[in-house]
Amino acid sequence: MASLAEVIAEALQHYWLSPLALTVLAVCGASIGTLLYVFITNARNAKLRVSLLTGLYAISIFFWAFIAGSLVLCISQARMVAYARNGVPIAVFGAIVSGLAASGVISLLVWRYGNAAVIRKFAPRDVNVGEEWVQVYVNLLGEFEGVSPVHLRIVETNENLALAVGGKDRTILVSTGLLKLLEKDEIETVVAHELMHLKHHDAEFKVFSRVVSRLLFFDPFSKFFDPAVHREREYLADEMGGRSTGRPAALASALVKIADRGIPAKATWGLSILGAGRGIFNRYPPLKERIHRLLLLSDLLMADNALSGKH
Repeated sequence: MASLAEVIAEALQHYWLSPLALTVLAVCGASIGTLLYVFITNARNAKLRVSLLTGLYAISIFFWAFIAGSLVLCISQARMVAYARNGVPIAVFGAIVSGLAASGVISLLVWRYGNAAVIRKFAPRDVNVGEEWVQVYVNLLGEFEGVSPVHLRIVETNENLALAVGGKDRTILVSTGLLKLLEKDEIETVVAHELMHLKHHDAEFKVFSRVVSRLLFFDPFSKFFDPAVHREREYLADEMGGRSTGRPAALASALVKIADRGIPAKATWGLSILGAGRGIFNRYPPLKERIHRLLLLSDLLMADNALSGKH
């Protein structure tokens, strides 16, 4: 009678040489290749690039969840996989379902508890009388952009923080240090940037990806896709916030001031409007490139306004 180790080895061999399992891997590989090609050939379409990278990230999560589910089933149900007539198809189906279920459960848990945990971490307070104008501006801009009500809250710290937190209670957190540092028009463009994160569900994605990246610490794909998605989402929030306010140069000025006064502590990187680091594994785009794009957008808007005034 074959030993347990021999049965498991036979189950693994049958499983990973089966057309069904190889088809799932091939579909994942082909999907990743196609999305990467479209991403590379659309250098300036921010919305499309965000969607493509989010898709790549999702496929990467499913790929590793499928691998993990397959191994668990091949080991725990080795005799069925190795000898049952429909053992391999059942195991493949089970691995697909478990991969999708794992992604769904993680998403649900992060949605219900992750965002609230972020708010507790920063311990914000409600706005006082002198800060109410920022909430009024957020309300007006949110109504114009079709974003559900957003609660502005203040973090008592000298660090220059601005971040969006999604979930049931959509919130924009702004630090007292940032309010003291920036001019009124700069503050408005910063909160507009954060509002765009909420409009495009970037806030939920940031918290979700932080949790998943820790769970899938061994996943080389997510180490590339996760920061790449964040960089593109920052570019998109810059652009949409600049277009919404009509003052992208003010946002550029705010970013420069924040950078000059020092990058926020490492604990906030990946959540606040600005962070440190370079390269393909950094969640933030290069500051110079962000400034360049914002100033270019400012010139384009001014040119459009000038042409409109002539007609």
